[in-house]
Amino acid sequence: MNDANRLDILITEKKKLRANKIKLSEIHRHSAEDLRALLDISKIRAMELRAISEFQTIPSIGIRFAFDLISLGFYSIQELKGKDPAKLVDRLERQLGAWIDPCVEDQVRLCVHYAQHFDSRMNWWDFTKERKDFRQQYGYPASRPKTAWHQLEQYKPTNRIKAQNEITKKDLTNKLKRALQLMRKNIKSGVTLAQLADAANLSPFHFHRLFKNAYELTPLQYFTRLRMKEVCKLLTKTKRPISFVAASCGFEDQSSFIRLFKKEFKQTPLAYRKSKSSVQR
Repeated sequence: MNDANRLDILITEKKKLRANKIKLSEIHRHSAEDLRALLDISKIRAMELRAISEFQTIPSIGIRFAFDLISLGFYSIQELKGKDPAKLVDRLERQLGAWIDPCVEDQVRLCVHYAQHFDSRMNWWDFTKERKDFRQQYGYPASRPKTAWHQLEQYKPTNRIKAQNEITKKDLTNKLKRALQLMRKNIKSGVTLAQLADAANLSPFHFHRLFKNAYELTPLQYFTRLRMKEVCKLLTKTKRPISFVAASCGFEDQSSFIRLFKKEFKQTPLAYRKSKSSVQR
């Protein structure tokens, strides 16, 4: 899902944006030169802020992947037009020094597609089959790094948890993983913050703060994301009524479910289903 309003932005920059009546979600509508003058920041910082905002207008793209694109030297969606996704993935992996999560390649493919089709409502998981088919046929470069991305220090949730020593960090990480397992087991029935905190053997306040630091989402946001991914899967792979799909993923209130879906995917569940050929066949 799209975290369009998430920006790595300083308090002083936010105040200046507010003073100039510029919403965080609309930063990309202003040129880098205008942002540079309005916020009194460097050219590269203005380019970065605009890029972070614009990249997150692509359905299901968040701030972390926006930074990946910037690290490759891209500062606008238009610059991705006509690029070879496989070559971009190769560049990103060589730059990172590790092979990336396959879903990141799906995001690369989505962004290149979106640069050519600005009205597209596809999400990164819609490119999973394309990526699998491509890799089955062509494989990966012989020079591909052998280290996995999650083995790198900066990607370990443990390193986003503040604690006095490494043993404590790992213990807290394991506690959060138990909460994640509880989420996955209760997609339909749902879980409360208290239940998740209990699974992690932490107080609700401590659990909430710890979870957000580690996974960059609140427990509720993360759980909603899990549910929505399951909704999209069922809409694509089955012909079950939308009300049934929603209820089977824990969304009992049909109207609120549709509002939430439209907010996240910029279209109704019915429109999403109609765009998927596997359901139409």
